[in-house]
Amino acid sequence: MDHRAVVRRLLGLAASIYLAGCAVSDSTRYYALGPTAASSSIAGSAPSSASAPSPRSPVARTDTVTIGVGPVTVPGYLDRLQIVTRTAADQVELSMFHRWAEPLEDGIARTLAEGIAARVPTERIVTFPWRGVFARAIQYQVVVAVLRFDGRPGGDVTLDARWRILDGDGKELMLKRTTLTEAAAGPGYEPMVAAMARVLATLGQEMTAEIRAVQR
Repeated sequence: MDHRAVVRRLLGLAASIYLAGCAVSDSTRYYALGPTAASSSIAGSAPSSASAPSPRSPVARTDTVTIGVGPVTVPGYLDRLQIVTRTAADQVELSMFHRWAEPLEDGIARTLAEGIAARVPTERIVTFPWRGVFARAIQYQVVVAVLRFDGRPGGDVTLDARWRILDGDGKELMLKRTTLTEAAAGPGYEPMVAAMARVLATLGQEMTAEIRAVQR
């Protein structure tokens, strides 16, 4: 076969492979924690009593309070964009096609900050890292160390975390460990992510109560 014909055939084959690769769509789905995720559920399902939202109520001396949330730390097995599911007591699985849209610690901090802000009448709430005027103005800081935060599609989600409230000078005002379990409202990853958002909402309620308590 003529050398040029061989080259043309190879180039044609390479082009076909390239076009075939471009035609394959990315099947990866990305998820974000937050109130929208928490409110999503299978039609006809009822929210658990543990995650029922509490009404926002006025709190004395919080209208000008500045609250910082973070840093939030997660264990190494969660420090990745792939969503981690638990298949057994000591076994986990990484999903290649279901991923977080942001680092998990950022999503946790943002969701907790939103939950606290919804129950404390202040707009002065920031997530770590903060700089400039916010760094000097923070009166209460919530530091979170996540020990476990996973579940399985169609099953339960578990959040186990140690968290502290510090004053503006970094003095520890309280230390607490919270373990919460929430059932997913249906099979698949979307209901599981919604259950994860609900346990964070419950933790946010608990943090709000403690912030109110240390202010008295």
